Amino acid sequence: MNILIAGGTGLIGQALMKKLSSKGHTVSILSRSKGESLITWDIKSGIIESTDLANVEVIINLSGAGIADKRWTKDRKKELLDSRVETAKVLFAHKGRMPKLKQYISASGINCYGNDLNPSGYVESDSFGTDYISSLVQNWEEAADLFKTHVPTVKIRTGIVLSNTGGAIEKMIKPIHFGLGAAIASGNQVLPWIHIDDLTGLFAHIITAELDGSFNALAENTSNREFMNTLANSIGKKNRLPAVPGAVLKIIFGEMATLLIRGVHVSNSKIKKTGFTFKYPTLELALKDLNLK
Repeated sequence: MNILIAGGTGLIGQALMKKLSSKGHTVSILSRSKGESLITWDIKSGIIESTDLANVEVIINLSGAGIADKRWTKDRKKELLDSRVETAKVLFAHKGRMPKLKQYISASGINCYGNDLNPSGYVESDSFGTDYISSLVQNWEEAADLFKTHVPTVKIRTGIVLSNTGGAIEKMIKPIHFGLGAAIASGNQVLPWIHIDDLTGLFAHIITAELDGSFNALAENTSNREFMNTLANSIGKKNRLPAVPGAVLKIIFGEMATLLIRGVHVSNSKIKKTGFTFKYPTLELALKDLNLK
């Protein structure tokens, strides 16, 4: 297949390019940056600087400013929305240049179900929550659905991605090294996660199986306390400090602290029913493979 990855220069995009290329696919990267092997685009002008999109069969849109990178000011919220919605609109505007297009795949967020407890795990048919992050994901997916009447459209609702080359783990492990590791708030909030190899494998599976619809992308639900303790153990450390109070996190991060204080319990049964098997179904296996230092 000829695959175009929008926003493919980041952590997930680079790993996904390697995975898909290893399976014989031809992969092109759409980026705002200029580079020898990159197709450049500009979101504000809506221009994609390429004369050859005619062979694109699958679009994977990973575009989106990092949700947890900065405080959620009014300007930052606009950036978070525009970087997801406007990018999809630009791609849709150019679909006429891609007559062979067979599938559109969009990244999405696992925190779309709100913060109410659901011991059995939220499934893809459950409604969106009413908090800010849920509404952001809803708008994100509605933009992806522009493609829905033209080609099978997939939204991959991803949990925390575990990688040894950056991302969430890099931020979590630093305080542990200095003896400052601790659970957050109650420590009982659920944290859905996925190994990056499983995530890229899931994308590849969705393409091969020609799937359609929304899919939760997580290997396991783990409490915040269990996650932090297992992470510490994986590098031969112990977390000895008391949990960081939620009130302190709200002072530091503002509204964004809800991502840390409140969890979401999600089911991965739908993707498994399609025949996908997780290579790293437990946190211990995932962290052992990452060989963190």
